[in-house]
Amino acid sequence: MEHLRQIKGSLDRTRAVYEEVFTREQDRITGEGLWLERLTTLHVLGQELQPSSSVLDLGCGTGVYALPLAQAGHQVRAVDLVPHHIEQLKEQAGHGLSLQAICQDAQSAVDELADYSMDAVLCLGPMYHLRSLEERLALLRGCKRVLKPGGRIFVSFINNDWVIATMTLDTEDPGYITEGDYDPGSFRCEDFPFVFHTLSQADEEMAQAGLSVRRRINADGLNEMLREKFMAFSEEQRGAWFRFHLYTCEQPCHLGACNHWLFVCG
Repeated sequence: MEHLRQIKGSLDRTRAVYEEVFTREQDRITGEGLWLERLTTLHVLGQELQPSSSVLDLGCGTGVYALPLAQAGHQVRAVDLVPHHIEQLKEQAGHGLSLQAICQDAQSAVDELADYSMDAVLCLGPMYHLRSLEERLALLRGCKRVLKPGGRIFVSFINNDWVIATMTLDTEDPGYITEGDYDPGSFRCEDFPFVFHTLSQADEEMAQAGLSVRRRINADGLNEMLREKFMAFSEEQRGAWFRFHLYTCEQPCHLGACNHWLFVCG
């Protein structure tokens, strides 16, 4: 992955990340290993979206959320920068769904839309890849511009602090804690190959973009760190853990113990 460091632009680096390194995005979140983030996000979307909503899904990947939302009767405009993601989404979509799949960068996709044109905007990937604060704020402000009154914006961030915990404990070699690519004074991770946020940084960026945060959700808890244990759950155990997770995931004392946050904004 070292050659990715030489790619300076956010969009070019993002394409390279998914075309050269993480080439099986479909398996990452739909497979048995990392199921909690997907179930939590779908649960929250089900709570927040009104029937037959117009939904803009930015950084849709292979359609892990776009497809079930379209199947639930929403009108989905799914956008992703990576051509093979869009190809896989189109192959899965079939006929009869109100689903547009477009290969485009998120900012351009937002800029094309009229003010107050969408009931909901999903931004569940772009904050992982937009390397400058200016890029992130521009996209968040664009999401706000196209949102109808009373609509919802859903934004995901990667938790900087839990990266250190996961990289240290989810391995047979705990050397990351002494040799990892983070500042031992501030505990800030290097933003490579993804962009990492602290909770306070995420809150600050949302405020700078003019977004009002309604909910902050621990999306995946210990799932990534202890994926083998999660994979070994029976169906009954998985259901019980999911109910427990929903009980804890918005409690402030549990917000730090996860790899991904889901913010719901109005």
